Amino acid sequence: MRRPDGAAFNITPLIDIVFLLVIFFLVASHFARSEPTETVNLPEAAQTTEDEFPRRLTVTVLPDGTYSVNAQVVSLAEIEVMIADGAGNAPDEYAVRLRGDREVNYESIEPIMLACARNGITKFGFHVIKE
Repeated sequence: MRRPDGAAFNITPLIDIVFLLVIFFLVASHFARSEPTETVNLPEAAQTTEDEFPRRLTVTVLPDGTYSVNAQVVSLAEIEVMIADGAGNAPDEYAVRLRGDREVNYESIEPIMLACARNGITKFGFHVIKE
């Protein structure tokens, strides 16, 4: 009588796991590339709160005083148009968040705050690092 050569190893589940890992890392790398890449030294604060608004605009004020949105340098007029478009008919449901370098003067931040006020946006905040 002939003896079996050994137990057969089913590699189908292993192949499935490898493909799932490949897909996961492809998707994760896509999200990592879509993050803003400006280097900004955020100010520190003792207390912070989490952002709860899905509809928001994040404006970055770079150390040289220029503005950027989604890693694209924009003018103040373009930011005001973005704020007006985002607020639309429901400014209470729209938020503007400012990522300002700790060395930026107030004169670079004030125009954005005034644009929010002109468009009825009351939910304005600063991105900071918790101490």
